[in-house]
Amino acid sequence: MSMLAWLLAVAGFTALALSMDRHHRDVFGVLPSRWRSRGLRLAGWTALTAGMACCISGWGVAYGVIAGLGVLAAAAAPPLFWLSYRTAPRARPSPGAPPARAPRDPAS
Repeated sequence: MSMLAWLLAVAGFTALALSMDRHHRDVFGVLPSRWRSRGLRLAGWTALTAGMACCISGWGVAYGVIAGLGVLAAAAAPPLFWLSYRTAPRARPSPGAPPARAPRDPAS
């Protein structure tokens, strides 16, 4: 039961990350449409809720909530490392980020 909860949580966190413009662009090369972004967000939250429900049904409410939070914490790492590894060679600023500028020389 806990493996199913972990897999659902990993899928949920991955879907939530891919619903963001920057991560979707880095993985697929294009910005997501409004409907795709909403669909990924809905799928992510649904998977996270289903993972928590698996823990609660397996261990009861008292221990299930605690175990579910632990599963969520453990499941956040794989998407984090995957996106960090995937985007490291060609890191780009977020869309809409101001351009980086060198500090002005106070002597001039």
